Amino acid sequence: MTHIIIARSHPLQYFGIRLLFVLVGLALLWGAYEMGYMQSEEDIIKEKGGRNSLLLQQKILKKRNRELSKEILHLERKFLLEQKACEIVKSDMSREQEKILALEQQVDFYKGILAPDAGRDRIYLQSLEITPILPPEDLKAEAGSATQNYYQYRFIIAQKMKKRTYTKGKIRIFIKGLKNNKPVKLPLQELIVSNNTAGKKAKTEQNSFGDQGFKYSFKYFQEFSGIVAMPEKMEPQAVDVIIDTKKKKSIIELSDLSWSRNEGMKYVGK
Repeated sequence: MTHIIIARSHPLQYFGIRLLFVLVGLALLWGAYEMGYMQSEEDIIKEKGGRNSLLLQQKILKKRNRELSKEILHLERKFLLEQKACEIVKSDMSREQEKILALEQQVDFYKGILAPDAGRDRIYLQSLEITPILPPEDLKAEAGSATQNYYQYRFIIAQKMKKRTYTKGKIRIFIKGLKNNKPVKLPLQELIVSNNTAGKKAKTEQNSFGDQGFKYSFKYFQEFSGIVAMPEKMEPQAVDVIIDTKKKKSIIELSDLSWSRNEGMKYVGK
């Protein structure tokens, strides 16, 4: 006969152990919660501190950006002022260079007259300019002046020789071109509307121009200038010059001096 032995257990002991395990579990959970809460507070504090630091850096960068923008604007204005100043200086230098060039040309001209080169013709055309200008005020009211083209002419005739004496003669200037598609050749003096004939460094007689050309009388050189009006529908193309001297009965010719539509013509003797 088999006997089964069952150990006796008290109910309070059984439930007490269970209760103990439950309390230990709750304590562990509470500890884990407290630790997590404390850790989250530290993270929040750190996050707030980082955010404040970023906001502070952002304010500093914005302030620096405004300062740099003001500095850039100041530099741009300074650059524009310096650029304008440079342009003014360049313009002044260009005008001064033009004046120097004109003075050098005058010096060369006077030197050539005072110290003539060998082989130079006794009488020669030193320069000739016929350049477009606006209608003079005293001619604007005249009939037909609105459709005419006006030009300022200026030329210098000179002589180079060791023993200078007064020379006389005449110079004829012709403007060649087309009028109504037909070739024409007009004396310059016939187109004159005002003139100014001047002699320099010499006592000259009263000069005049006529059908035969400009009369000259000088010892060193003589300058002629004035204003001419081109006929309507006249298209200049070239200029011819004939210089006649009385003493030697010589004639010097310059043919087909080029004419520019926009600039007229400019000639410098060689």
